[in-house]
Amino acid sequence: MLWYRGPAEKFVESLPVGNGLAGATLRGLAGGERIQINEGSAWSGPTDRSAPPLDPAEGTARLHAVREAVDAGDVRRAEELLLAFQGTHSQAYLPFAVLSVDAEGTAAPADGPARWLDLRTGVAGHRYLLDGAEARHRTFASHPDAVIVHDIAFSAPADLRIGIAPDKITATGMDAVTRDWGTELRLGLLLPADVAPAHEQADHPVVYGHGSRAGAVHAGVATDGDAGFARGVLAIRGATFVRIVVATGTVLNHPFARHANTADDADALAGLLSARIAGVLEEEAVEPALQRHLADHARLYSRVTLELGGGPAAAAGKPTDERIRAFETDKSDSALMALLFHYGRYLLIASSREGGFPANLQGIWNEELQAPWSSNYTININTQMNYWPALTTSLAECHEPLLRLVDTLARTGAAAAGLYGARGWVAHHNTDPWGHPFAVGAGKGNAMWASWAMGGTWLAEAVWRHYAFTGDLARLEKSWPALEGACLFALDWITGEPGSGTHTSPSTSPENRFVADDGGPAAVGRSATMDVSLLRALCGSARQAAAVLGAPVPWLDEFTRKVAALPQPAIGSRGEVLEWSFPATEHEPEHRHTSHLAGLFPLRDWSPEATPELAAAAARTLELRGPESTGWAMAWRLGLWASLGNAGKAEESLHLALRVAGDGLAERGGVYPNLFTAHPPFQIDANFGTTAGIAEMLVQSDAAAIRLLPALPAAWGDGSVRGLRTVGGIGVDLRWSGGVLRSAVLRSSAAVRRDIVWNGRRISVELAGGADLELTADSFS
Repeated sequence: MLWYRGPAEKFVESLPVGNGLAGATLRGLAGGERIQINEGSAWSGPTDRSAPPLDPAEGTARLHAVREAVDAGDVRRAEELLLAFQGTHSQAYLPFAVLSVDAEGTAAPADGPARWLDLRTGVAGHRYLLDGAEARHRTFASHPDAVIVHDIAFSAPADLRIGIAPDKITATGMDAVTRDWGTELRLGLLLPADVAPAHEQADHPVVYGHGSRAGAVHAGVATDGDAGFARGVLAIRGATFVRIVVATGTVLNHPFARHANTADDADALAGLLSARIAGVLEEEAVEPALQRHLADHARLYSRVTLELGGGPAAAAGKPTDERIRAFETDKSDSALMALLFHYGRYLLIASSREGGFPANLQGIWNEELQAPWSSNYTININTQMNYWPALTTSLAECHEPLLRLVDTLARTGAAAAGLYGARGWVAHHNTDPWGHPFAVGAGKGNAMWASWAMGGTWLAEAVWRHYAFTGDLARLEKSWPALEGACLFALDWITGEPGSGTHTSPSTSPENRFVADDGGPAAVGRSATMDVSLLRALCGSARQAAAVLGAPVPWLDEFTRKVAALPQPAIGSRGEVLEWSFPATEHEPEHRHTSHLAGLFPLRDWSPEATPELAAAAARTLELRGPESTGWAMAWRLGLWASLGNAGKAEESLHLALRVAGDGLAERGGVYPNLFTAHPPFQIDANFGTTAGIAEMLVQSDAAAIRLLPALPAAWGDGSVRGLRTVGGIGVDLRWSGGVLRSAVLRSSAAVRRDIVWNGRRISVELAGGADLELTADSFS
């Protein structure tokens, strides 16, 4: 439970609800409510102006010239030539609408919690006194009904006003229609055709016109009071109960990105939204819609529980914002860490569901027209991190929107691959629901982020990982073309021959630079360590997928040979993993990215057991990078330290993650009062990355073994977790006390033999399909 003594004054204090299709944030105001509404399909675009002006027929020759410049050590020439491959920016996730409720009378706080969000039910609420009588609000976002429901109950008849307004985008009209069940407010919206990232400082950052799409918000209002619509506001007199049901959507005319809240034209959209509202409000009782929501939410959320012992008993009696502030000086509130873990799962359920788009940089909640980094999909780490907890914490259904995005990019990315004279598909630094595949920057982007061509390679890893955890053969078959296309691009991108060594060129390590011979920062070289790690993982995934599917794959042996001939990760003079394929002085020694350690986590190709030298070098690298960074970077460090089995360092990272977030853009992560994580500003990837990191501290798995409590801090001496998942789809429940394993219950749907590791001891066990197997510390004697 998140709860507070007073209303929210800012977006990062408000409480989020969502159904994966639409979201809302709630202020919990005394005397009413302000519901900021987001619609998952409300993106600018799509646009046909995103491709670079480079003639595809000239692309191969230009790429050859880039590679010649790289081989000659002329990094400035290589960077200049790469500018021609840059298209315009990807599109932006938009704000949508604001629904306001204003009660007439004198409002005052009520005793006890003023507002709250129950993660177990997905229901938010707040309460206050209105002219001395109690008023209670309740909000939930229903996935089964695809609506947001806001209920208000007054202990004495009250008067109030309800209105809907656009949120920083253009309105096209508002009206009201009388229905059998009450009044339906209808607001039409126009979405921008193009929105430039704020950091571009464009002359015309928000453009309407060709490519603009229509959107709509319908709010059905049922009440026992008297209602009348005038001057854009619904006035209600003498009500003791009001139910507001909100449905949102857009007109979407695009072949690759169908969405549950979209229609082909405005009339069809209006009919869709009205039907959804009627489906709830035509029911005689209030509770059926709530019960459908509760059952749907519990089906996902209740799969995992985490309890961490220790901490002051008084912590549970403090509001969430006070607990966060207290944690700055007293780290003993282990239950707050558990709350942050559960919050990440809650946010993923709320922002990524079947039929919707993937969770973006802000999940599904955004208040700004030019949101930070366009609130888009940044695919050199951030989008991937959003989905790190999906499979390990039993939310495989929430993984599906990411796989759909990969399917989309497998089609749109062929044009970008063609610019390089390559087969298959490629994606770069950013993308959007329309599958923007090109390097961004419009001929001005810095190579350190714009010229990274491994975005599709990393996203494609999700295909095999989904199967490895779920065994969903139908989804693997559907995703195979995307996986194959990523491999074909990689096969053509790798230069050289296996006998003499192969490379990736040009190559960058995302957003980091080294000091070039001329003394300035540079980004472009050959075979950055992250390239090699991603390609080894992709090749391994393709081989395993091909074996499962049993189809002939004529290119697979050649791809395997080329990947095997890539340079091995190297260790530098300070004992660190080299970020590039050559010793280099880092331009920013404490850079936020730890891309060269992806082989350790999340890819798991390195481990203290299998590759002890690389594991030790990874630990040295983390020491040199330092603990301080942005929110998502600290979450990555958390996962890396957990993978190394270093409980103390993992705990330190978690403590930093739970600091009070400041204002501005400084690279200092933390959490806001509503537990949203800070880049800063708000960026949701650290919420998801932290949840995944905590799971990694408790259970880790790969093809070799399942590791129990591999990075358990001493402060978590007593605790339990239920419902974590491992490779092979094995469920794991753990209970421990005094830092010692008391019970581990493993369950598998099929008979399988697995190695289990605890406290440095390894045993092999046989799991019978459908039956639980319980282990204790004595099992490892």
